[in-house]
Amino acid sequence: MARGSLLPALLILALAPAFVPSVPRAPVEGPAAAAAAGVVPLLIAQPALAEDYMMPPSWPFVLVFVVAASALLVVGNFIFPGARK
Repeated sequence: MARGSLLPALLILALAPAFVPSVPRAPVEGPAAAAAAGVVPLLIAQPALAEDYMMPPSWPFVLVFVVAASALLVVGNFIFPGARK
């Protein structure tokens, strides 16, 4: 692709609609709608898998990642020190 045509192509992709609206359907009536309306309060009452689960704090993971990345960089500088001036 030529360099000059890259910007218009990116603009077209960025400005194009992401979703095409579907054809509207007729509202559901009858026993299915009544059953769905009766179940809604039960679904809203408690989120799925909402037990007494404590998510572990994220700061230990961040600390381990920062220490490991720093250690790799320090070890890499000792192994490959680079050119000295």
